[in-house]
Amino acid sequence: MLTLFKRITTLLCLTLFALAPFRAATAQQGQRLNLIRDAEIESTIRTFTIPIWKAAGLDPNGVEIMLVQDGSLNAFVAGGQRIFINTGLIMRTERPNQLIGVMAHESGHIAGGHLARMQEELRSLSTLQILETILAGGAMAGGIAGGAGAGTGGGHGGGTGRPMAPGSLMSFLKYTQTQESAADQAAISYLQRTGQSPKGTVEFLRYLQREEKLAINRRDPYLTTHPLTPERISAFEQAAANSPYANTPDTQQFLILHQRMVAKLYGFIAPDAALQRYAEADRSLPARYARAIALYRKGALGSALLTIDGLLKEYPNDPYFHEVRAQMLYENGRAAESIPSYRRAVQLAPSAAILKIDLARSLLDVSNPDNIREAMRNLDLASQQESGNFELWRLMASGYSQLGNQGMTSLARAEMAALRGQRSEAQAHAEAASRQLTAGTPAWQRAQDLKAYINSRPRK
Repeated sequence: MLTLFKRITTLLCLTLFALAPFRAATAQQGQRLNLIRDAEIESTIRTFTIPIWKAAGLDPNGVEIMLVQDGSLNAFVAGGQRIFINTGLIMRTERPNQLIGVMAHESGHIAGGHLARMQEELRSLSTLQILETILAGGAMAGGIAGGAGAGTGGGHGGGTGRPMAPGSLMSFLKYTQTQESAADQAAISYLQRTGQSPKGTVEFLRYLQREEKLAINRRDPYLTTHPLTPERISAFEQAAANSPYANTPDTQQFLILHQRMVAKLYGFIAPDAALQRYAEADRSLPARYARAIALYRKGALGSALLTIDGLLKEYPNDPYFHEVRAQMLYENGRAAESIPSYRRAVQLAPSAAILKIDLARSLLDVSNPDNIREAMRNLDLASQQESGNFELWRLMASGYSQLGNQGMTSLARAEMAALRGQRSEAQAHAEAASRQLTAGTPAWQRAQDLKAYINSRPRK
């Protein structure tokens, strides 16, 4: 796990449309999706969306939220049941119902099996064309705000400036437009079933329409993957007119969660803007939260700690205030002082695996036998939810190495290499783990499974 807003520097091995891993996309364009992790923001989005997923017949435990640090308006589905959502989109929503409408649309793509059905259409395009278009924002499959809304000039295939073949592409786009309409209809249905208003989606699409007008000269109309925005607005306006829940307000709980999430994002991503948006005279919780984070990001640690400590005095059982305090200390070279705050955060939010990884990192930085054992206990618990987390395995390898456990160190290094797509290195570490671990144990069996998985993957 990476601490909040530390960029993932390794290339991801997620499969996009079952055609190519992201590392291939970044190799083609020199671009990368900067994924970020934050326990509070992920929890908030899941809280908003779990009723939608249940209405859609989806298992909430099977859907992943992937936060992309990008200022453009976009959200899309890729690599199975993964919803990617840009921080720029979240920050521009004004209330929870707007974001819920976006998530309902993306959930409609998953429930409708659109990615699986799209594979046949995608076979007529080259992998390079698909990846270039996705990275350019021009054809974000399953995106609520692709094309001009993505703000990246999606009129051409990626950075090459070459338009895709009109014939096959138009066929593909016609197909995806049908899917976009289906996802909108599904979203309307989910909002109805969960007693929520379609008006938030109307508001968001009107905002998107304004964005489209500003960007219209920078895109080729035939590359849009969505029905015309006025048509989408009309569909949701009609749904609102017919819905008994049209005037249902956002709950106070959801409003507070949304305000905190937006404030937190502003504080971390745009600290200068946060200090302007959330003036000193504003004593609300979100404003103080944003200022605390922004001050820390600007290097004013003393003022940041005073502000977050003020919040903790009023809200001593808020796990995320403790987490932010711990991060402030850790990232300023005060790992030992961060440990009590991370411990308290874990106690208050025991289901948040990311917090356990953060705690383990601090414990391993202040190395002693007790800390190492505590760190490994937390990492072992976190691995049940975060088995695909590179940082978890990096810390595992470090901890087992300090304990002198060669077999488990090799196994953790094999997991790291496999996640990074380093086939030869993963194979070598898995072989070493097989020799060093006791045959028949769960860890030894995992080494065998890793070897079999690596051998089953097609060579590039």
